[in-house]
Amino acid sequence: MTEVLGRFREPTETDWKNAWVGMEPTFQSEKSIKLWGEFSAKEGGEDKYFEDKYMLDMERRVASEIVEKYEKKLKEKHSYCMFAKVKHEADLDRWGVRRQCLEFKWADGKFADFKVRFGIDPETFEYSIKPVPMAWFYDEDFVRFLQDFFWEVPIKAGLKPSLAHGGGQFSISAKAWLGGSLLADDFATRLNHPELSTFIFDWPNPDDRQFRATRDRFQAVKTVIDAYWAGRFHPGALGEPRASNAIFDHGWGPAPADRSDLMDSKLGPIGTARQLFQTNFAFGRAMRLQGQNIHPGYWQSAHPKETGYRPDQIMRYSEINLNRLQIAGECHVKSGQVLNRVRVPEFDAPLDLSMLYDEASWEDRAQMGKTSARDFTEALLLDVHFAQWLQANPHVKIVESILQDQINGDAISTLRRNGAEKRLDELRREARKANLEASDGRVKSDWIEPETLIWESWKVLPIGEKAAIAREIMTGFISRVQAAASMDKRESSRNADPMELHRHRILPILWDVLDRPEAGLKAGDQIQRELEAWKSNRNEYLSRRPVFSHINIKEPWKL
Repeated sequence: MTEVLGRFREPTETDWKNAWVGMEPTFQSEKSIKLWGEFSAKEGGEDKYFEDKYMLDMERRVASEIVEKYEKKLKEKHSYCMFAKVKHEADLDRWGVRRQCLEFKWADGKFADFKVRFGIDPETFEYSIKPVPMAWFYDEDFVRFLQDFFWEVPIKAGLKPSLAHGGGQFSISAKAWLGGSLLADDFATRLNHPELSTFIFDWPNPDDRQFRATRDRFQAVKTVIDAYWAGRFHPGALGEPRASNAIFDHGWGPAPADRSDLMDSKLGPIGTARQLFQTNFAFGRAMRLQGQNIHPGYWQSAHPKETGYRPDQIMRYSEINLNRLQIAGECHVKSGQVLNRVRVPEFDAPLDLSMLYDEASWEDRAQMGKTSARDFTEALLLDVHFAQWLQANPHVKIVESILQDQINGDAISTLRRNGAEKRLDELRREARKANLEASDGRVKSDWIEPETLIWESWKVLPIGEKAAIAREIMTGFISRVQAAASMDKRESSRNADPMELHRHRILPILWDVLDRPEAGLKAGDQIQRELEAWKSNRNEYLSRRPVFSHINIKEPWKL
């Protein structure tokens, strides 16, 4: 575990074994959710929520019990207690909210402490564990360490993960995504597979809105990807970007004219390692404002006075968040503090990989709560291994039309086609009222949130069309899992069923749709085999899924 500690935070160490991970597992109780509802409904009540005795006592209790349990297990000489001791103290985060800090210390003191913070967020308690060397997730003792202390302790204290009240997102060091065409291919893949954030790893919600949620959003993301492959983010077309471009956040293009001669049609940007980095960094920064900023989640609340929903924050409410794709010298996306002051580059210096902020990251926000450390680890490594597969199979082509468009960009047409015009009128009236309230009267519009339209259009589709969509989703996910498995070098993965650790992620309503004669599945069909595997171990798979809500909010697909 210590082998990578001297290198994994270096911006120039771009191989996966020197990548790092940021973890944000969340846990809630019925009381934490209700307290947020009560306090946030009152003027100035949100601050009182973060000062509530129950919340602060629970926060302290979990941290104290982690320390107590670790010290006990350490004395028993368990192999997964690799740190010599743990120190516990409370401090304040950037917003003045109390949190608990745990510092796990190495025996010889040569390496930096492993730091874990446990704090309060709206409705939930949330860990912040970063940076964690990617290599550690291949170590079974480390996974056991996470499970024994950071999952079992809060669960024993009465906290549990859920879908509706907290995510399980994670971030990966951006340095690993900025070579070849990986970043563009990841976006293209997700554009082709909206099910990843709606029916697989999460449920449709504005906190991690999919890129294909509306026609305008799809086209905006596609336009940026198309410009990438046309060479319009390459420094040969755009001009060499400087540190000043990042610090003032301007000049990211795309260039006005295509320069396909600067791109390999299969492999991506042509040129030096610096030029590849500059091309991909410019692409990522342009994607934020020109792609993800189109119909983002919470779009009505993009107002400087809305905490968390400022105009420069709004694009992070996407299935992938690039807001922390930054260099030293920029301002932190939330606190505004200058990043890595001692490493601030010369203002006019050519943009270089070495300038990356030491916590610059790519974040997968489309992740529901995780019921175990094993589940978290496998979800993370699925992303990592699939990214490695993309590196070996670059230049993903965007698919213009898929069956899921019926419940995404074409949802209104689906409602009309199936005789739901009256319901559509009701939704528009409800949306106009909600938009005015959310925007403090600034947005007079009957624009309906795409997550609402997903379920409304799904409900009116004939069972045969639902089954066709379910098959499309299953086929896409199975392909992703199999591709990732081909890059998984772990001994435990050899000759194993790669879907076994991921079958439970699929939203159960899809299995229900497929388990009907109208689905037309045949014996020996790949989807039929998956359905049989699900049914044969259904209770076990369901036990791996978090509940939807601790306060009996009904699932939107059941309304």
